[in-house]
Amino acid sequence: MPKNPTTWIVVADGARARFLRAAPDGKALLPARGADLIAPQGRRHIRDLVSDRPGRVTSTSRGGQRHAYEPTHDYHKLAKHDFTVAVAEVLDKACLAKEFDEVILVAPHRSLGELRKCLSKRVLKAVQQEIPKDFTEYTPAMLWRHLRPMVGPKIPKG
Repeated sequence: MPKNPTTWIVVADGARARFLRAAPDGKALLPARGADLIAPQGRRHIRDLVSDRPGRVTSTSRGGQRHAYEPTHDYHKLAKHDFTVAVAEVLDKACLAKEFDEVILVAPHRSLGELRKCLSKRVLKAVQQEIPKDFTEYTPAMLWRHLRPMVGPKIPKG
Protein backbone atom coordinates (compact mmCIF):
# COMPACT_ATOMS: atom_id res chain seq x y z
CA MET A 1 0.00 0.00 0.00
CA PRO A 2 1.41 3.44 -0.89
CA LYS A 3 2.45 5.86 1.85
CA ASN A 4 -0.38 8.28 0.95
CA PRO A 5 -3.10 6.05 -0.48
CA THR A 6 -5.86 7.49 -2.62
CA THR A 7 -9.24 6.66 -1.13
CA TRP A 8 -12.47 6.77 -3.08
CA ILE A 9 -15.80 7.04 -1.32
CA VAL A 10 -18.62 5.43 -3.30
CA VAL A 11 -22.10 6.54 -2.25
CA ALA A 12 -24.71 4.46 -4.05
CA ASP A 13 -28.17 2.97 -4.11
CA GLY A 14 -29.98 1.05 -6.83
CA ALA A 15 -30.27 4.07 -9.15
CA ARG A 16 -27.42 6.50 -8.42
CA ALA A 17 -23.73 6.23 -7.61
CA ARG A 18 -21.35 9.01 -6.66
CA PHE A 19 -17.58 8.57 -6.71
CA LEU A 20 -15.82 10.99 -4.34
CA ARG A 21 -12.44 11.60 -2.72
CA ALA A 22 -11.17 13.93 -0.03
CA ALA A 23 -9.91 17.35 -1.08
CA PRO A 24 -6.15 18.00 -0.68
CA ASP A 25 -6.82 20.14 2.41
CA GLY A 26 -8.99 17.37 3.91
CA LYS A 27 -11.93 19.71 4.47
CA ALA A 28 -14.31 18.65 1.70
CA LEU A 29 -15.23 15.95 -0.78
CA LEU A 30 -14.52 16.28 -4.49
CA PRO A 31 -15.67 14.18 -7.45
CA ALA A 32 -13.25 11.31 -8.07
CA ARG A 33 -14.38 10.89 -11.67
CA GLY A 34 -16.19 12.97 -14.29
CA ALA A 35 -19.80 12.46 -13.29
CA ASP A 36 -22.19 10.48 -11.15
CA LEU A 37 -23.60 7.28 -12.53
CA ILE A 38 -27.39 7.56 -12.77
CA ALA A 39 -29.96 4.98 -13.84
CA PRO A 40 -33.30 6.77 -14.14
CA GLN A 41 -35.13 3.48 -14.67
CA GLY A 42 -34.34 2.56 -11.06
CA ARG A 43 -36.82 5.16 -9.82
CA ARG A 44 -39.52 4.67 -12.47
CA HIS A 45 -42.92 3.11 -12.03
CA ILE A 46 -43.30 -0.45 -13.32
CA ARG A 47 -45.58 0.72 -16.16
CA ASP A 48 -42.68 2.82 -17.49
CA LEU A 49 -40.30 -0.15 -17.44
CA VAL A 50 -42.54 -2.65 -19.22
CA SER A 51 -43.64 -1.81 -22.74
CA ASP A 52 -46.90 -3.75 -22.89
CA ARG A 53 -49.79 -4.58 -20.66
CA PRO A 54 -49.73 -8.13 -19.34
CA GLY A 55 -51.43 -10.66 -21.58
CA ARG A 56 -54.83 -12.04 -20.72
CA VAL A 57 -56.00 -15.61 -20.56
CA THR A 58 -59.44 -17.18 -20.56
CA SER A 59 -59.74 -20.17 -18.28
CA THR A 60 -62.01 -22.93 -19.53
CA SER A 61 -61.89 -24.79 -16.23
CA ARG A 62 -63.46 -21.89 -14.35
CA GLY A 63 -66.41 -21.11 -16.54
CA GLY A 64 -64.59 -18.83 -18.96
CA GLN A 65 -63.13 -16.39 -16.42
CA ARG A 66 -60.50 -13.99 -17.73
CA HIS A 67 -57.48 -12.75 -15.85
CA ALA A 68 -54.15 -11.10 -16.56
CA TYR A 69 -50.87 -12.96 -16.46
CA GLU A 70 -48.65 -11.98 -13.58
CA PRO A 71 -45.23 -10.69 -14.65
CA THR A 72 -42.55 -13.34 -14.19
CA HIS A 73 -39.83 -10.81 -13.35
CA ASP A 74 -39.49 -7.99 -10.87
CA TYR A 75 -38.41 -5.28 -13.30
CA HIS A 76 -37.27 -2.92 -10.54
CA LYS A 77 -34.94 -5.61 -9.19
CA LEU A 78 -33.60 -6.29 -12.68
CA ALA A 79 -32.98 -2.57 -13.31
CA LYS A 80 -31.23 -2.18 -9.94
CA HIS A 81 -29.11 -5.27 -10.55
CA ASP A 82 -28.04 -4.01 -13.99
CA PHE A 83 -27.12 -0.66 -12.44
CA THR A 84 -25.16 -2.34 -9.64
CA VAL A 85 -23.20 -4.34 -12.21
CA ALA A 86 -22.37 -1.06 -14.01
CA VAL A 87 -21.12 0.49 -10.73
CA ALA A 88 -18.96 -2.60 -10.09
CA GLU A 89 -17.51 -2.33 -13.62
CA VAL A 90 -16.60 1.35 -13.08
CA LEU A 91 -14.84 0.42 -9.83
CA ASP A 92 -13.02 -2.50 -11.46
CA LYS A 93 -11.74 -0.33 -14.34
CA ALA A 94 -10.66 2.39 -11.92
CA CYS A 95 -8.89 -0.18 -9.74
CA LEU A 96 -7.05 -1.60 -12.76
CA ALA A 97 -6.03 1.93 -13.77
CA LYS A 98 -4.80 2.48 -10.19
CA GLU A 99 -7.07 5.51 -9.73
CA PHE A 100 -7.57 4.50 -6.09
CA ASP A 101 -5.82 2.34 -3.53
CA GLU A 102 -8.68 2.06 -1.05
CA VAL A 103 -12.44 2.41 -1.30
CA ILE A 104 -15.18 3.09 1.24
CA LEU A 105 -18.65 1.90 0.24
CA VAL A 106 -21.74 3.75 1.47
CA ALA A 107 -25.11 2.28 0.48
CA PRO A 108 -28.36 0.98 1.98
CA HIS A 109 -28.13 -2.60 3.33
CA ARG A 110 -29.63 -4.33 0.29
CA SER A 111 -27.69 -2.25 -2.22
CA LEU A 112 -24.48 -2.84 -0.27
CA GLY A 113 -25.04 -6.61 -0.31
CA GLU A 114 -25.85 -6.60 -4.02
CA LEU A 115 -22.79 -4.44 -4.78
CA ARG A 116 -20.52 -6.70 -2.74
CA LYS A 117 -21.67 -9.70 -4.84
CA CYS A 118 -20.81 -7.87 -8.08
CA LEU A 119 -17.36 -6.55 -7.12
CA SER A 120 -14.21 -8.19 -8.45
CA LYS A 121 -11.69 -9.71 -6.04
CA ARG A 122 -9.22 -6.86 -6.59
CA VAL A 123 -11.86 -4.25 -5.68
CA LEU A 124 -13.00 -6.28 -2.67
CA LYS A 125 -9.39 -6.27 -1.44
CA ALA A 126 -9.38 -2.46 -1.69
CA VAL A 127 -12.59 -2.06 0.35
CA GLN A 128 -11.61 -0.54 3.70
CA GLN A 129 -15.04 0.08 5.14
CA GLU A 130 -18.72 -0.44 4.38
CA ILE A 131 -21.32 1.95 5.77
CA PRO A 132 -24.96 0.79 5.50
CA LYS A 133 -26.59 4.21 5.01
CA ASP A 134 -28.52 5.90 2.20
CA PHE A 135 -26.71 9.19 1.61
CA THR A 136 -27.26 9.45 -2.16
CA GLU A 137 -29.38 12.61 -1.92
CA TYR A 138 -26.89 14.47 0.29
CA THR A 139 -24.74 17.32 -0.99
CA PRO A 140 -20.95 16.80 -0.76
CA ALA A 141 -20.84 19.12 2.29
CA MET A 142 -23.58 17.12 4.05
CA LEU A 143 -21.85 13.87 3.13
CA TRP A 144 -18.57 15.09 4.57
CA ARG A 145 -20.26 16.12 7.84
CA HIS A 146 -21.89 12.69 8.20
CA LEU A 147 -19.02 10.52 6.96
CA ARG A 148 -16.08 12.19 8.69
CA PRO A 149 -17.04 10.95 12.20
CA MET A 150 -17.83 7.44 10.88
CA VAL A 151 -14.59 6.88 9.02
CA GLY A 152 -12.33 9.11 11.07
CA PRO A 153 -8.70 8.92 9.95
CA LYS A 154 -9.48 6.38 7.22
CA ILE A 155 -10.00 9.18 4.69
CA PRO A 156 -6.55 10.60 3.99
CA LYS A 157 -6.13 14.08 2.62
CA GLY A 158 -5.72 14.34 -1.13
